[in-house]
Amino acid sequence: MPSFKNTANVAQAFEPSSAKARPAYPQENYYIDQPAAPGAYLGPIDSTAHDSDKIPLLFQPFTVKDLTIPNRIVVAPMCMYSSKDGFFTNFHLVSIGSFAVNGAGLILQEATAVQANGRISPGCAGLWDDAQVHKLKEIVDFVHAQGGKIGIQLAHAGRKASAQAPYTDHAEADFWRDNVVAPSGGAHLQWDRHHVVPRELSIEEIQETIEAFGAAAARAARAGMDTVEIHGAHGYLIHNFLSPLTNQRTDKYGGSLENRARFLLEVIHAVRSNFPAEKPIFLRISASDMVEEVVDGPSWEIEQTIQVAQWVRDAGVDVLHVSTGGNTAQQKIKAAPGYMVPFAERIKKEVPGLAIVAVGIILDGKAAEGILENEKADLVAAGRTFLRHPNFALNAARELNVKAAMSQQYSRGRTIHG
Repeated sequence: MPSFKNTANVAQAFEPSSAKARPAYPQENYYIDQPAAPGAYLGPIDSTAHDSDKIPLLFQPFTVKDLTIPNRIVVAPMCMYSSKDGFFTNFHLVSIGSFAVNGAGLILQEATAVQANGRISPGCAGLWDDAQVHKLKEIVDFVHAQGGKIGIQLAHAGRKASAQAPYTDHAEADFWRDNVVAPSGGAHLQWDRHHVVPRELSIEEIQETIEAFGAAAARAARAGMDTVEIHGAHGYLIHNFLSPLTNQRTDKYGGSLENRARFLLEVIHAVRSNFPAEKPIFLRISASDMVEEVVDGPSWEIEQTIQVAQWVRDAGVDVLHVSTGGNTAQQKIKAAPGYMVPFAERIKKEVPGLAIVAVGIILDGKAAEGILENEKADLVAAGRTFLRHPNFALNAARELNVKAAMSQQYSRGRTIHG
């Protein structure tokens, strides 16, 4: 697999080109030192409470390779649909920064397309161009200045690409409706009537996409990311290859499970080859298409997921982030607090040597702590809960009688109860 080098000096690209250009002020990069990362355990709130001498698992550090996060709370990647031409913006700086200030152990930035046609919508973020590193590094630097840890999810939307963004009425010219790609194409593989009919990727295009994942990983490394997460879930391109519902190829990328997993394994190799060996790689996967009750014939389900989990562990994935669904509009999901956790638990028990992230409507600290206490996962991720409560980690600390570190600038806001 080829390596990828920087094709442009990003810093030079953003130097003022004329007297009218805004100069760079080094004072803008001044930060207050943080003696402890927000969210780190400092002791119990009430030392007289039962078991106050025991540190809850949720607030014990977690280490994988050279990444140590101060607690076991992960911000799951969430699409913001707030980019133009794939660039991150000040919105992302503030949004991601709010999670860092408020004690999240690890923040995974949203699905970030490795190719322009791999965006879910025209408003989605990307990392297919060196120029897109500049703002991303600013975000990473802010998180690190707070003492936090950050990763980014590398993605390709597959047959769900070129969709309408939820907040913006993009012009027709902003879409790429004739270039939505998938393992297999045709009208019968249109996700639903709101999506585009995909066309089948050629072997040459598959190789280009694999290389694009590697190039994006190299850019993430230049931005200073602590980890990258490969997006293999939710009906996007890698999931399209894995599932027999969406992969009807007859070449080496289709048919058997080994062939359907080939694309993912080659992506992992490209990413691992272009991201520092001492840093971990995450993979998000849907453990099931969630259609066993409504579809006759084979689909993607937990038994295949377990086999692929063993393969990806051996290929260089360090952490598996377990979700479900998203690959077909026929899915039947009975959403409830913790509904995805049993899939994470099953994989954790059957695939030793692979750290597991559980996710799925995790609403409070006690629920998260229960997942860890019962050895169902090693880390707990929340998504929309963080949108409702950016200080979810600090709230969880109070629920568990934990005095957690706060950003120094916010510390005067600490209540007498934590």
